[in-house]
Amino acid sequence: MDVSAADSPSILLVDDDRIHSRILRTRLEQQGYRVREAPSGNEGLDLARSLHPEVILCDWLMEGMDGLEVCWRVREDPQLASAYFILLTSRSQVQDRVRGLDAGADDFLSKPVDPEELLARVRSGLRLHNANEQLRVLSQDLQQQKARLDGELAEAARYVADLLPKPLESPSVRIDSLFCPSSQLGGDGFDFLWLDEDHLLLYLLDVSGHGLAAALPSISILNLLRSGGIDLDPERPETLALALNRLFQMEGQEDRYLTLWCGIYQPSRRELRYASGGHPPALLFPMPGMAGELLQLSTRGMAVGLFDDSIYRQASVAVPPGTTLLVYSDGIYEVSRPNGEIWNLPAFIDGIDANEIAAGDGLERLVQRVRRLSGCICFTDDYALVRARFL
Repeated sequence: MDVSAADSPSILLVDDDRIHSRILRTRLEQQGYRVREAPSGNEGLDLARSLHPEVILCDWLMEGMDGLEVCWRVREDPQLASAYFILLTSRSQVQDRVRGLDAGADDFLSKPVDPEELLARVRSGLRLHNANEQLRVLSQDLQQQKARLDGELAEAARYVADLLPKPLESPSVRIDSLFCPSSQLGGDGFDFLWLDEDHLLLYLLDVSGHGLAAALPSISILNLLRSGGIDLDPERPETLALALNRLFQMEGQEDRYLTLWCGIYQPSRRELRYASGGHPPALLFPMPGMAGELLQLSTRGMAVGLFDDSIYRQASVAVPPGTTLLVYSDGIYEVSRPNGEIWNLPAFIDGIDANEIAAGDGLERLVQRVRRLSGCICFTDDYALVRARFL
């Protein structure tokens, strides 16, 4: 089938046999192809670099640079590597064909070349070349889109990082935190803020899943609480779980739910009231060097968003001076060990050093301890740590 001049593919013919080369060129040009000839390997490479042909027909046996070396150099040049390379040869041994394929040849034509086979091989080569070019363009487009998306996600991640609370220091309590998303955005969210002069709210939630879809509910809750958009009784932390369960039913959140631990500390009574829904227990450590046991603080309650009639209850605990509260998400302990097993909550709790957790850099030390005890190389889930040291 003739090829229109406007869309005429470019073919480079490299052959030191002028008569043979002219015969092939005439046959190809009769089909509308644009053909250039080169009588040697060196000249063929120079022409290839200026023409960027779709197909290269190259004789194997030539004086000076032979067809194998031409093929190898074409494949080494990123600007030429996509050309469909056909070796012209009278060799028919399997080992010769293997050498040609190893050099980068796509196809072979036996000499003397049959005109119809020549055209069929060229058509086949052009189809493959065009398909590869389309894939290359598509790959570049996808890379550009990915770069734009990564930039937008990085900007969103910076926005989320700016929303997270700064360390809090007051005469009655000091609070700091550590957050590490598994991707540029994560579903863990937390905050600590004064509801009034004598009630401090501290909460940590973990939205199921990862990425932007998990981060949005977390951000929404944080903004709702800071703006007063959720009616919260400062004496009853379970009202937060109840309110979120009404607002964030999983049917309206792409089947996402969240776990929650929330506490309200009242300095005047040195009392911490707390409630939870499907979240690992917060840990209350006694003052280092003082007698006392580690307390695990949790209440019975389903994860938020699973059922619209879920019930949440509160409990309370006295908070002596010098005690330390640790609230965390399950990403800190649900990590893969080198033997393939998943580390677990009891091992995590047993591995915490009460003296370390109360130190200034206690959260960083805790992460290092988890890595050491679990053998974890990298965390596959978001994790968040919030520490309150009561004065």
